[in-house]
Amino acid sequence: MSLVLKTVAQDEHPVIGVLVDSATRQPVQFAHVTNYSTNQLTVTNAQGRFRIPASVGDTIVFSIVGYQTLGWIARQEWLDQEISLALPQDTLLLNDVIVQNIPTEEIFKRKILNYQPEDTSFWYHGMPLPVAKEDPMLNEKTIKNPLYMATHPLSAMYYNFSKQEKEKRKYHRVIQNEHREQRVYAKFSREWVHEVTALEGNELTDFIFYCDYSLDYLDKTPLYLIREDLLAKLTEFKRDQRG
Repeated sequence: MSLVLKTVAQDEHPVIGVLVDSATRQPVQFAHVTNYSTNQLTVTNAQGRFRIPASVGDTIVFSIVGYQTLGWIARQEWLDQEISLALPQDTLLLNDVIVQNIPTEEIFKRKILNYQPEDTSFWYHGMPLPVAKEDPMLNEKTIKNPLYMATHPLSAMYYNFSKQEKEKRKYHRVIQNEHREQRVYAKFSREWVHEVTALEGNELTDFIFYCDYSLDYLDKTPLYLIREDLLAKLTEFKRDQRG
């Protein structure tokens, strides 16, 4: 047993280096340094320097808010000298915005809040992405189903009366509604309504409010049916304006 432990210790050496900003070459302070192969963790100091045990072939990942998360495979030369690694900033470039014909402050805020930047998070090539699974116990219909309450009376009482479980379901409903809003705003956009009706400016804004569609209707109804209804309402809208 002692011989095995001695062999492992000989294979592992400290990797010593400095982490810098790839653009400014300034030290990156207090970044997380993780050896994914051994689950060992450290942080860079105020000068960007770090020291972590590793063997050749170990994966060492560097991460900190404001920078891209990157991983390197430890090489033999890393064990013989101090190394320098550069971490790129995680910059977000927004499309140009032309400030004109903004209908209302509320719609402008909604577009900004619903903007989804590109995911720049680190992931290993060849590994499948995680898939979120729906938890049936977060659905009110499941826990209030008479069949479930009859076959799982104790669990039904817990899920129906537990404050913690109620808060979980409430949070789940909020997230689900946010996802629904994102789908609707991507589907039923101001630009699309303009293409269908040829309305512009305040007249387009007034028409959208005139239609007063619910989120549930816009989410579940095919776009071609919404288009037909829009054209029917457009005739009524113009008649009411003339009246």
